[in-house]
Amino acid sequence: MNRKIILLAVLIVVIIGLAYVFINNMSKPIKFNSAYEMRKTKVVERLKEIRALQQAYKSAKGVYTESFDTLENFYNTGKMQTLRSVGSLDDSATQARTKAYEKNYDEQQRLIKARRPIKGERLIALVDMDDDEVVDKGLAVRKPIIDDVKAVVKIDTVLLADRPGFDIASLKYVPGVEVNGVVETHEFKMKTAIKETISKVQVPLFAVFVPNEVFLKGLDRQQIANLSDEEIQRNDLSNEEKEKVRLEQEGKLNDSERKIFAEEKMKWEHYPGLRVGSINNPNNDAGNWE
Repeated sequence: MNRKIILLAVLIVVIIGLAYVFINNMSKPIKFNSAYEMRKTKVVERLKEIRALQQAYKSAKGVYTESFDTLENFYNTGKMQTLRSVGSLDDSATQARTKAYEKNYDEQQRLIKARRPIKGERLIALVDMDDDEVVDKGLAVRKPIIDDVKAVVKIDTVLLADRPGFDIASLKYVPGVEVNGVVETHEFKMKTAIKETISKVQVPLFAVFVPNEVFLKGLDRQQIANLSDEEIQRNDLSNEEKEKVRLEQEGKLNDSERKIFAEEKMKWEHYPGLRVGSINNPNNDAGNWE
């Protein structure tokens, strides 16, 4: 009897253990995806900020820069030309005519309900008048339309002004990287290039990168590896590149080889991480999340 009880107890423990393992394995992807989306959102916002600054820098200098320090200095001390609207562009005559029509329509309905005759100039359907008639009757005044004017302003007063808590000093750092509750500091990689078109036009390019294993550091390693592998498989890789991928995954590349391979991956069409811009071909500075 005691033996049966012991066996039953062991069986219950095994069942509970298997249930725990099953539930834990099922919840891992869910937890990972939730954390992935949170970190991705933060990184994408930072990449958009970098893109905005690079575009402003190119407008002023004609090229992009590979230096975050240069971007920071440009933001803090640079100036840019902007357009400011002066005057009102509203068509006040049209607005007045519409309001007058609504008012007269309401008056007509009130008189009809009260069974009183409809008469008098006040009941003219003003919606049929043109702008000149509305102005002549004193129902509206034409407002002068003044064209946009150019102004030179400090960059830090207009660019990214709509970003709450924006800190130019943090621009180069990957946000949201946390390992066991400890925030880690990692920097984006930024590259520039010049692409010559068929018509011999020199086109400046830039791109900013952060690999999955960096901005997702601290999350489930296998899930990160699966995500990167999915993105890598989308590329048309040579046999040599496939071999390097295998060696990297097996940890058989030394530090120097890993660094060189990381540079090579930046040129892949489908980058295993987040990227804005391109150093291969013009892409309107798009991000690979868009």
